[in-house]
Amino acid sequence: MSNLTQNFANPNNQPLVIGDFSIRQDQDGRYCLNDLHKASGGQDRHKPKYWTGLIQTKELVQEVCKGGITPLDEKQVITTIHGGNNRGTFAAKELVYSYAMWISAKFHLMVIRAYDALVMQWKINDRQSISPEQQALLHEI
Repeated sequence: MSNLTQNFANPNNQPLVIGDFSIRQDQDGRYCLNDLHKASGGQDRHKPKYWTGLIQTKELVQEVCKGGITPLDEKQVITTIHGGNNRGTFAAKELVYSYAMWISAKFHLMVIRAYDALVMQWKINDRQSISPEQQALLHEI
């Protein structure tokens, strides 16, 4: 598995993993479509630039921008970094699902299951344990 940047949006700092690939996130929690492209098999026809140019993708970005309490701009939903160590196209979770679905039904399902597993891990790690005093009280009861 690649030693990629940790996932900043996850409270446990656990990356989204698909197969043998860790999917990077930028400081705003967007996922790297280039990492997803590699995880999907890396076929040229599935490069993120082809998906981002589709009319359907542009319409989805517009809809995601409308959603939420505060309207978002396109840069908050999808952005491309051209230089440096963290280059790539980064997109919000809703767009990750759409990109994976565009590649194939099988890859789409892999992404959904990987994200669900990550969310389940957050829930498990988020559980609070009880103190020794609470344990003793429960034992007495």
